[in-house]
Amino acid sequence: MITQSPKACISMNHLAHFVLAGSDDGLRLGALLGDHVKGRQALASLPSPWVRGVLLHRRIDAWSDQHPAVRAFLSELAPPWRRYGGVIVDVLFDYMLSRHWARFGPAPIEQYARSIDALLARHGPDLPPRLASFAAWAREHRLWQRYQDRDMLQQIFSGLARRHARKSPLASGLDLLDRHEARLEAVFLSLFPDLQARVRSWPDPSIKHVEHVGN
Repeated sequence: MITQSPKACISMNHLAHFVLAGSDDGLRLGALLGDHVKGRQALASLPSPWVRGVLLHRRIDAWSDQHPAVRAFLSELAPPWRRYGGVIVDVLFDYMLSRHWARFGPAPIEQYARSIDALLARHGPDLPPRLASFAAWAREHRLWQRYQDRDMLQQIFSGLARRHARKSPLASGLDLLDRHEARLEAVFLSLFPDLQARVRSWPDPSIKHVEHVGN
């Protein structure tokens, strides 16, 4: 039985990263690994397609952090939300992606979730143990299909709160959704098409030198 919970290794917005990675399995696996591979040596130990997925994940995070709509929203949050707003908003963007799945999803959500679960199951032995356990947990609990489920969102926020030693408002992330849902939706609808356009033109010359890493 899988006992691992999202708190162990959950990223903030797996679903968005999977969608933006497209249909390439290496990019999708790198999308999962993006927040969990630290240091050049660890990166170099991965297969090249996974390396590119990790780099794309990081580039997407940077684009999101720099997006004017995101920066404006976060700057308007009062303490203590401002400090942790980026983490909470990442989760809520997967909620918004689920809400607008008919527009942005590459396939019906059940079909898409099965494809992600199958990919992660095939490569489970190659993943770090914590991520393999998380992938099994996600499959068992239908995580990819449930980002609009408030109970699932609360589990995610509670897990994130447990990862932070100091007191934070992360466990109350749903409060931010309730207070700013319309604004968050507008920010997401500004951000996500921009990310799609940037990914279509990726990679750019500044990262082509990493093609050989991990062979």
